[in-house]
Amino acid sequence: MSISPPDSHPSSTRTHAPPVDMASFLVERRTIVLGAANEEISRAHLQHYDRVGASVTADRLATLLDLLVSCCRDHQLGAARDYADSLAAERTGNGYPLNEVQTAANVLEEAVWATITSDLPAEVHGYALGLVSTILGAVKDRLACAYVATVSSEPVRTLNLEYLFSGSDAAAGSA
Repeated sequence: MSISPPDSHPSSTRTHAPPVDMASFLVERRTIVLGAANEEISRAHLQHYDRVGASVTADRLATLLDLLVSCCRDHQLGAARDYADSLAAERTGNGYPLNEVQTAANVLEEAVWATITSDLPAEVHGYALGLVSTILGAVKDRLACAYVATVSSEPVRTLNLEYLFSGSDAAAGSA
């Protein structure tokens, strides 16, 4: 799956500032993002992450940020899906519950969002937040699918729960 910047989509008409180079932005703010994410994950008191220690946890968050940078640069989700598959296998094998792994991804995402909203002009927030959320959302979706697949006899391709919510396209189509 490719992530296309607004200009590359044929029906796109851009009336705002050009999208920011998110890969460069994240590299420039790496220390700030990782500092905030590490601080937040230590406050979460996640049993397995606390057990491996702050240094290992910091390295893991840095790896996820590096993946985010790479996906922002390449506009490809293949590496994100591969990473999520590998991460799910490793973490389930070591007894990590899904909520701990998802929390780790969430704290990094929140740190990135905070940096975007504080350091980028409002005109590019939609693009920047959308790109980051798409990539990390793909990682979290794939993680959840892998975790569900370990306890299910049926393979899980994606978790699509739209039909449960009124107002969603899936719910509207089934009415």
